[in-house]
Amino acid sequence: MPTHQTERLNIIAITDMDKESRTSPEGYTWRALTRKGQLFVKDERTKLEVTWDLSSDQNLTTHLNMKGRAMEMSDLVKFNGHLLSPDDKTGMIFEIEEKKAIPWLFLNSGPGDTTSGMKAEWMTLKDDQLYVGGHGMVYSFTLNSRYRNKKGEVFSTDAMWIKIVSHDGVVKSVDWTDVYDKIAQAAGATSPGYLTHEAVQWSAIHKRWFFLPRKYSTEIYNDELDELRGTNLLITADESMEDIQVVKIGELTHPDRGYSAFDFVPGTCDSVILALKSKEHGGSTESYITALDTDGKVLLEDQRLDGDLKFEGLYFL
Repeated sequence: MPTHQTERLNIIAITDMDKESRTSPEGYTWRALTRKGQLFVKDERTKLEVTWDLSSDQNLTTHLNMKGRAMEMSDLVKFNGHLLSPDDKTGMIFEIEEKKAIPWLFLNSGPGDTTSGMKAEWMTLKDDQLYVGGHGMVYSFTLNSRYRNKKGEVFSTDAMWIKIVSHDGVVKSVDWTDVYDKIAQAAGATSPGYLTHEAVQWSAIHKRWFFLPRKYSTEIYNDELDELRGTNLLITADESMEDIQVVKIGELTHPDRGYSAFDFVPGTCDSVILALKSKEHGGSTESYITALDTDGKVLLEDQRLDGDLKFEGLYFL
């Protein structure tokens, strides 16, 4: 990318509206919304600006649901020539085709022998395959965790598994417990602390994994406190997970905002990152877009997206 002029790049984002995805209380239609915008890269990549086109807002609908929940989309990536997005409630990966969301592939939870859908939170491409992962933790250490029974005992480690998908749609389940544990340890979030992940990318240029954790805590999980445990961390690791680096991104001034997706800005040799942040606090939701370089320097301060929608997928068109 030339550095002496302004570059304009097209972007698209997609929502996860949780229970608000249902179009009516009694109906059987669920929706996600896509929004298009533009990123302007200026002054030798030291200044970035984002504008959104609200007239581009497009509803994508489905009747496919799991126990009354659906279309809670968590990421965006292009694979097999199609723009894909995972629904973290049904476990279905959809092809996004303008005004349509076309079911492509079902991912079940955990090691691949379960009947429930995968709670997919992030996707990336590596070695010409699609990697799909979840939060990467045993959710909590309190009785209100969905991963613990009434005695407080762990009864599911499904979120520690990822899926590797071939171009033919063949799915391989891989236990990523060691990976997630090493990342958490490097960040100082070992048990009973935790990290949760929704923004993960593999860089073929750097040959490294990049993590922007959604939540960080050195303490035991608590539903209410978790809403204020956003991070300002960028964690990178080599393929062997032996060389792990943790970089702080500015100051953590808004702990109610956590990273929900990111993508490398094209033409920057994977040195500049455009990221979404989500806020879920006190019953309200907000979304923000920000930019940083891989040294942790903020290039675009948090900029709120219009509306009270929660955007959790981002992609350069």
